[in-house]
Amino acid sequence: MDAQEPRILIVDDEEYTRTFFRNILMDENYRVSFAENGREALDAWATQYFDLIIMDIRMPKMDGMDVLRQIRSSDSDTMVIMVSAYGDMDSVIDAMKLGANDFFTKPFGSIDKIKLDIRNALDRKWLIRENYRLKNQVRESSGQVNMVYASKAMRDVVDLATRASMLDSPVLIQGESGTGKEVIARYIHVNSSRREAPFFAVNCGALSDTLLEPALFGYEKGAFTGADRTTPGYFEAACGGTIFLDEITETAPAFQVKLLRVLQESEIMRVGGTKAIKVDFRLISSTNRDLACTVRQGGFRKDLFYRINVIKVDMPPLRQRKEDIPLLLDHFMKEICEKNALHAKEFTPKALSYLRSLPWEGNVREMRNLVERLIVMTRGRVIDVRDMPLDYRDAAPEAPAGDMVMGYEKARALFEKGYLRSLMEYSGHDMKKASRISGLDLSTLYRKKNKFN
Repeated sequence: MDAQEPRILIVDDEEYTRTFFRNILMDENYRVSFAENGREALDAWATQYFDLIIMDIRMPKMDGMDVLRQIRSSDSDTMVIMVSAYGDMDSVIDAMKLGANDFFTKPFGSIDKIKLDIRNALDRKWLIRENYRLKNQVRESSGQVNMVYASKAMRDVVDLATRASMLDSPVLIQGESGTGKEVIARYIHVNSSRREAPFFAVNCGALSDTLLEPALFGYEKGAFTGADRTTPGYFEAACGGTIFLDEITETAPAFQVKLLRVLQESEIMRVGGTKAIKVDFRLISSTNRDLACTVRQGGFRKDLFYRINVIKVDMPPLRQRKEDIPLLLDHFMKEICEKNALHAKEFTPKALSYLRSLPWEGNVREMRNLVERLIVMTRGRVIDVRDMPLDYRDAAPEAPAGDMVMGYEKARALFEKGYLRSLMEYSGHDMKKASRISGLDLSTLYRKKNKFN
């Protein structure tokens, strides 16, 4: 499941039951609410979002069956577990027909079993939500990937990525966290022959083993409790597109064996299925580790390594491409301010020099977060070194005096030259396309191009 705390609503008129669930769930990473009857449950459901509702079948004022009926009239996705007295199986069957996902019986049995059933219900909810996201991504067009750079290190990366997009070979992108591995993966996709098909990014490190396999392979109806319909996974839904497996080194050995077979045979078998299904996708993988070293240490399968490491792209950390820092700062400033309808702020030459000298351990992702903080924290339209957050002050090594006193016109010229180079490379030196992207008229673009040769 994702990092957001799952929300659970407990509905029961007996204080004992509410206390029971409060006690067993208090140490879990859940946000738990309570209702004493059906009316309160419907009021809570109408005003708040819940991933799971655990509800007694028989209650005063409005019983659980009526509540379930009203919920299912407009909400088919919220997980619902009904609670019934021992021997009341007829009501349980009726509840399952109305759309309940599972049931508990009183008196309650194993606490560990109840916790496991709750976890499974929440996992199923996550899969449903991911399936909707997958369908929405299928509908979206690929769009363009905005590459911002001026450094030779990134020009080499983009050049290799451009050549990789002309082939259909697997690509492995290595680099520190936050360097933009997914951006490069998307760039390869939108410049490839698969650009009209979907691009799906899956963070292998964020999913448990039990979730990763059904998310990628899909599952058949009845494969597990609550699997009430056959659901395709990313491999199948890609349908001629690209799958990006982020942090592939976080996968378990058993999954690596299955992935190797997919790449060898171009077919998958859904969880709970018996039929092989042909699939067509291009694989791009990434890792923040030295994968060859991980293989030597026994942390990753050697045969899979050779399969995914056909074209290798090494992402340089931001501290090794400091020419890109002014462009990235400007890009993030404009992007964030435009999104929030704010006026963009400007960095003083001293602030730019200071930011160039930072170690940027979190790379481009850290920079974007800092720009967002500075937009909020800085009252004026100009950002200086004194406006930096406390944890960034005095974080940089001593900068050479020449950098600290760089004039505004020189800094501006450096920025314009780097921006123009990136714009020309991104547009393929198509001046009309560059004009549309930048918002500059053609005469201005030609003048600047001649100025900077």
